[in-house]
Amino acid sequence: MRATLTFLGTGDSKGVPRFWCSCPVCTEARTGSVNRRGRTATLLRTGDRAALLDAGPDTHAALARLDGPLVPDLVVLSHAHNDHILGLGDLLDYVRYAQGRLQVYAPAEVIPALRVRFPYAFTHSDPVLALPDEGVSLGAVRVRAFRVPHGANGHSHAFRLDGPDWTGAVITDALDVPPGTAARWLTGLDLLALGTSFEDESGQARTGRSVYDVREALELPWARSARQVVLTHLSHGVDVRRTHLLPPGWTYASDGLTLSLTAGPAPLAGRNSRPRSLD
Repeated sequence: MRATLTFLGTGDSKGVPRFWCSCPVCTEARTGSVNRRGRTATLLRTGDRAALLDAGPDTHAALARLDGPLVPDLVVLSHAHNDHILGLGDLLDYVRYAQGRLQVYAPAEVIPALRVRFPYAFTHSDPVLALPDEGVSLGAVRVRAFRVPHGANGHSHAFRLDGPDWTGAVITDALDVPPGTAARWLTGLDLLALGTSFEDESGQARTGRSVYDVREALELPWARSARQVVLTHLSHGVDVRRTHLLPPGWTYASDGLTLSLTAGPAPLAGRNSRPRSLD
């Protein structure tokens, strides 16, 4: 059964354009063109079933732009930062109307922060369930979460997606993923969605950073081993028109981009490919 991944929101925590900014990327984004992007939300669909991976503040608007109504079966959250959960308010309001169809999951350690953020929703019951270690199923697709370092912001979780004949991962908020974690979860992927907030942050102290930049992503062996790489969680420091920076098999995400999840031949940008300069 065909599965797809739709990037509903591909911006960083501040979105693009940043309302106070007049840089070239924000100026272009105000025209509603390719650099305009909302906060993080990704839609996994297989057959007539759908799951939301994170629900940033712009999720309601992104879902409303879809053709026809959509009733998600699952929502799975990675961590309790605003740009990943503020759209949850709309979804929690909907839970009672969904007649059991919509289930919301998060890693157990994330749920206490959700109770603090949305106390009214937890008054009579717990609308957010602890995500089991074995994950949850959406049709023939299994969705699991694994813990990753989030640099100066502590830690987050990434998503591993396993279909009948393909594997994928969505890892938007991470920096310095340990080799053991990468070996278990992030090698040999058919599709990798990877957060890279800026093109090059080499001039910034690493202790103050929380997400990879494009320059670093191009050097990651586990990213270069993926058959297809989509860079997301993009700030106004990334102009997606600069596609010449990326090797074959790599692309920038944009809001509304939909990709089929399939197995395929060897990666177009393998371990021996030379990353391109960011100059």
